Parts: sequence; C-alpha cells; structure tokens
Amino acid sequence: MKKKMFGAFLTGTLCLSMLAGCGSKADENPVEAMKERFSLYVDLGDYKGIQYTPTETPVTESDVESQISSWLMNYSEEIHETTGMAVAGDKVGIDYVGTIDGVAFDGGDTKGAGTEITLGSSGYVDNFDDQIVGHTPGETFDVKVTFPEDYGKEELNGKAAVFKTTLNYIVKTKYAELTDEFVAEKTDYDTVEAYRQHIEADMVKKQAEEDMETDKEAMIQQVIDTSAVKQYPEKEMKDRIANRTKQLEATANSYNIPLEQYIMIYGYTAESFQEEIKTSTESYIKRKMVVASIAAKEGIEVSKAEADAKIQEILKASGITDVNTLNSAYGYTNEDYYYIVLETKVMDFIYSNAVAKSGSDTTEAGSAEDTTTEGTSGEAASTEASSAEE
Repeated sequence: MKKKMFGAFLTGTLCLSMLAGCGSKADENPVEAMKERFSLYVDLGDYKGIQYTPTETPVTESDVESQISSWLMNYSEEIHETTGMAVAGDKVGIDYVGTIDGVAFDGGDTKGAGTEITLGSSGYVDNFDDQIVGHTPGETFDVKVTFPEDYGKEELNGKAAVFKTTLNYIVKTKYAELTDEFVAEKTDYDTVEAYRQHIEADMVKKQAEEDMETDKEAMIQQVIDTSAVKQYPEKEMKDRIANRTKQLEATANSYNIPLEQYIMIYGYTAESFQEEIKTSTESYIKRKMVVASIAAKEGIEVSKAEADAKIQEILKASGITDVNTLNSAYGYTNEDYYYIVLETKVMDFIYSNAVAKSGSDTTEAGSAEDTTTEGTSGEAASTEASSAEE
C-alpha cells in the first residue's frame, strides 16, 4: 500500500517539470511545440470508436441517508450529561488533586477548573482512565497509579500516586432531529421528503459525473496501451527524473532525514527507487506523447485564456497566490498548464467518439459535448488540487 501511494507521488500529475523544448517557440505556442516534438515518434492505437460498457455506480438509499446524517452533524451540539455511567470511549469532565505520600505535587491538580478527557485515549499515566469507567457524575473516588521510572520528572519517576477524582459530567452529542420544520429552517426545501429527493438527485448527478470520468480514464489508458513509442525524448526523461528526485529530497529534508531513509519508509531500496521513478517517468511521458499526437491529428488546440484559467484554478486549489511561487514550489513550466488543458480536451474527444454498449445496443457516447472547445473536466480539477497539496 505504501509503495502504491509513493508511486502515485512519483508520477505527480501536476509536477511535470518538462524542461526540454522550452525555447521561444514553446513559450509562444506550447501545444504546437508538443505536437511537433512528439507526433513523429508515436504509432497511435485506435482512439475513435472505442466500444465500452458505461460505468453505472448506483446511489443507494443507505448512501442518501448517510449524506443526510453527515449534514445533520453540522447542527449537533455537546451537552453535559449528569446521569448514567461512564464507559470506555466517553468524553468526560473531571477534577482531581494528586498526592504522593499524602503530599500534593506540582502539576497534579486541576485546581477546580476541570478538564475533559476521553476514556481510553487521554494519554494519562498508567491505567488512570480505566479507573473512571463505571462511575457516575457527582461521584468522588481515588484513582491510584504508578508513574513510570523514566517519566521525566525526578520527583515523580517510579512513584505511586493517588488522585482524588470527581466525575463532573459525561459529554454526550445531541443531534438535530430531522423534521419538516428543521428542513424548512435550514434549507430551501419545505419537507424532509423534498430535501431527501434533492439530495438523491444531486448524488446521482455527481456519481454519473464520476462514472464518466472513470470511463474517460479507462479509454485514454486503452489508447496508451495500444500505442507504440518509437523513441523517448532522452533529455526530457533525464530532466524529469532529476526534478522529481530533487523534490523528494526537499520533502525528506523537511523531515530532517536523508532521501535514502525517506524512501525506505515506503519500502524502497536505492536501486528499486531508481527503477520506480524511471518507470513512472516513462509512463507519464508516453501519456503526454500520445495526447500530443492525437491533438496533432485532430487539430485540438489550447488558447492562452484557457491556460491562464487553469493557472488560476491551480493557484486557488494550492493556496498559493502567484504563479512564480507555484512554479518554484512544484517545478511547473508554462507548457505544463497548456498540457493539463490539452489532456482533458483529448480525453473528452476520445469519449465523444466512443461507442457505449448496453446489452446488444450501441450508442454514441458524449454526443452533446463539444470536446475541442470545452474546458477541463471535474476529475482533472480534483487531481490538480490533490497534486498541488503534495
């Protein structure tokens, strides 16, 4: 699992750093530069008329109820319950005074101000939490513990202590009740049923969009798998590998550990790391070469306005305020932004020319889409947001 996650980081959809071919022509027209740079070296597989069975992930009643429950959580509140019995996992409010041999010690007293802990995960010494379980609010009782020998304070190391403890309350969560009145107050809908129908329709729409993006990704991957690269750009490969390694070294340095130790966390040796980064780089560049080659054959373009809009989208997702800082942080180049938009357009083109199968029937997929002029897909935006957080 760790290797899989790390492999995705190595690929780094946005962290492209395509340094080769960034001369004046690339700066003026990066898409045309990519087309010229790559199209001669790719034998494309079939990318029109791909037959596929559309992904159709159902939205269940349980999904809808879960969504509504999550919404109701926004209106929950904590109350201090003074009845009942404390059990493991409860958050409780307590006061205590700690003594060793009958003498109070520094830091062992809440001084009546109270404190809240979660029983079983408070981090308090020894089995402090366990001795509160079973008590009821209002009770005062002794909690007996022994500090570890290496506790860190000479006066407490290895000492037995008694905490006179009062259980003040048990914290309970009070959830909002789903009623017509509550729905009318908090939403634009008058009844629970109307709101439920709205939630279901919204979830169905979003799931259909996710399913469509899944199908698009499967299609582009099929085209990549059936295409052949006659020659990889050697300098571009080396530049990307060097840049990705540099980024990982910076990440390792942020944890004050060398790169060799950092990659070991993910199960890599120096040798397997080099192989993985080479493989992920080759995979990415093949994808880029195939995308550029399809764009060359179909006359798919990207305008400066579209690239600029993509820059603003990535800036917003990353929380960075200017493009120079963004480029420095992630190794982006001007070409990268054009390529992100171009890839989405090519994927949309393949999808719009695919044939959806339903039993014995086939239909044109995405026929309502104008894929040579539309902007980016939802999947691309979410991928960019994720990558920008690396």
